[in-house]
Amino acid sequence: MTGLATATLDRALPGDSAAKGAPAWVHLLPSGLITGRDGRSYDLADPGGLILAFQANGIDLPIDYEHQSEKPEARLKGPVPAAGWIKELQIRDSGIWGRVEWTATAAQMIAAKEYRFLSPSILHHPKTLEIMRLKGAGLVHNPNLFLTALAAQEAPMLKPPLPKTPMPKQMTLEEFVATLAKLLDLPDTTPPDELLDSLKAALRAPPDPAKFLPVTAMQEILQRHQTDFTTQREDRIKARVGAALRDHYITNGMKDWATALCRSDEVAFDTFCKDNGPMFAYLFKPAGGVARVAEQTTSLGTDLETSVCEQLGLKPGSLRT
Repeated sequence: MTGLATATLDRALPGDSAAKGAPAWVHLLPSGLITGRDGRSYDLADPGGLILAFQANGIDLPIDYEHQSEKPEARLKGPVPAAGWIKELQIRDSGIWGRVEWTATAAQMIAAKEYRFLSPSILHHPKTLEIMRLKGAGLVHNPNLFLTALAAQEAPMLKPPLPKTPMPKQMTLEEFVATLAKLLDLPDTTPPDELLDSLKAALRAPPDPAKFLPVTAMQEILQRHQTDFTTQREDRIKARVGAALRDHYITNGMKDWATALCRSDEVAFDTFCKDNGPMFAYLFKPAGGVARVAEQTTSLGTDLETSVCEQLGLKPGSLRT
């Protein structure tokens, strides 16, 4: 991850180290906002995430002398011995503590007060000031190095920090047994061997048909539902297009187009019928001119008959059979 910076924070070792030897647990980082001697600040906002990152990395953190492992020039000159190894981290009210396995040389120096200060090496975000990872620590003499940034910056080689996550609560054996008994509907006092037998029996037992439906049956139901839905929809579309054709909203030549429109968008089909109305109804009405021609023919026939009867001296209507 880029954008992270490396820094150190000096902590004094317990004052009674000479009497008891090197301490097994050391205070590495205080909680919350940390202000250094040079005025810069750092924020231990997520101690749980810091410990999770340590556990995910899976290796002990080194404690060296004067942060030599952080200085390229020191590494080039030869071996950089460790003073100890941080084996475990723990959150306490005062911050993060580490359990250290000291080398014999370092333990003797600490007991003799040849080294009195511990300076943790951290990676922090320069903008948010949040401490992202603990890299290790160093035995130092001069507390003026408090929060002084180191020359060696290995931030680009790091994996992204883990998200802020509270430390998971460890379940005791008694809590686990009680929880398992509750899941199996057994009394809390059930012996562990009986719980194990009940668990094995429950895993081997076939599922209750009153509570579970086979996947194949569910798939068949869904397929049948989809088929019924499609059939009903096609029947509805066919009926609507047929009604539009019967009521002269469309013609036979428009039937396929109207079916496709109704299938893709029934609202658009309704809008077309509403806006245009039965515009083809006139094609199916009898022409009014036929009746008028018949009336005119009848009228002309009557006048001609009257004229002929007058010329022949006959009574009108006598020519009709």
